[in-house]
Amino acid sequence: MATIAPESPWLGAFAAAALPPPVNSLRSLDCVNASSCWAVGSTVGGAGAPNGAAVITTTNGGAEWSSQVIPATAGYLSGIACSDVRHCTAVGQSSQSSDGQGAIIVTSNGGTTWKAQPIPADISDVTAVACLADYHCTAVGTVPGGAAVLTSRGSGAPWTQAGPVPPTVSGATSISCPDDQHCWVTAHTTIDVGHVAGVVDVTVNGGTTWTAQVVPPGIGYLNGVFCLDGPSAVPFTSSAATSRSTGAGTSTTSGTAALGGVTGVDCAAVGTTNGGLNGVRTGHGVILTTSDGGAKWTTRQVSKLSAALMGIACTAPGSCVAVGSTGAAWPQGGVAIMTGPVAEAWRKAAVVGSPQPLTAVSCVSTSRCVVVGESISEHLTGG
Repeated sequence: MATIAPESPWLGAFAAAALPPPVNSLRSLDCVNASSCWAVGSTVGGAGAPNGAAVITTTNGGAEWSSQVIPATAGYLSGIACSDVRHCTAVGQSSQSSDGQGAIIVTSNGGTTWKAQPIPADISDVTAVACLADYHCTAVGTVPGGAAVLTSRGSGAPWTQAGPVPPTVSGATSISCPDDQHCWVTAHTTIDVGHVAGVVDVTVNGGTTWTAQVVPPGIGYLNGVFCLDGPSAVPFTSSAATSRSTGAGTSTTSGTAALGGVTGVDCAAVGTTNGGLNGVRTGHGVILTTSDGGAKWTTRQVSKLSAALMGIACTAPGSCVAVGSTGAAWPQGGVAIMTGPVAEAWRKAAVVGSPQPLTAVSCVSTSRCVVVGESISEHLTGG
């Protein structure tokens, strides 16, 4: 990857790092500081052996990675979230098949040991997870006919099923929870036998109830979401004024947004215009942003180089990195889109290329990011 353009708020250059064999595809990662990150994905089987699940870690910001030993009950892993350098939760399936039981594995010693945790029997896959510094974790799983939300209230605490998401929602891809009460989930809903449309659901009460938000038309799959809490976050209750507490006292914010937004929360979601079920890569990358917790989502200009965006990370409102893949031609490359000047953050975003598709990104500052994808890991180190 090349050095980032000087007008971008992002500093430094990307450098590639080798993945420990036989890891070849990474789907999710989380960095808890500039040095320590964990990523999950799959391995390549050999000599008749099937593909397997993988957890890898770095202690030097992505320059070097090592594999960790995980329970044999994990057949595939698609998400990971860490509360600190010792406590992480990874989610996926207990087999490589599409009809396996969901799997959740946890560590409380930085990955020296991982243990499987029991989850409800009807969860066939756990696709995304978010964890906070207080060890409160929220995950999204697949159940017959839709999706289900699971919560764990502390390190080692059991997983219980929370309130239902809207019944038309399936295929949850990402979850972001800036605090214990507010979470956003990206997923899709079926339009017809061959097409889906992206959706965003929100909870403002820790998962007890969920509300579908209105997203702009023309959205296919939504693959990632990242939300940042402001000084105080409260749900929109009506088109009337809403009071919220700030560091300078209590201020009143006038809102005309629909139900389902949360004042004081900035979010960004990524995906593609392609909503087809046939797997053909004919779409263009999509970036949606909101400054009111999803009361209104706005489509941002995206480089035509991107066919699909898979992951997003933000260090502050307007300072985000989105990653994904280039056009339909084979072989595909990867792309990282990094916000530009504050006044026109996405319109003047810097675009950085990669030889392989990128699937996930985690940033702890504008000079410390790690990206992973298909047989690739790269890390940003700036001054």
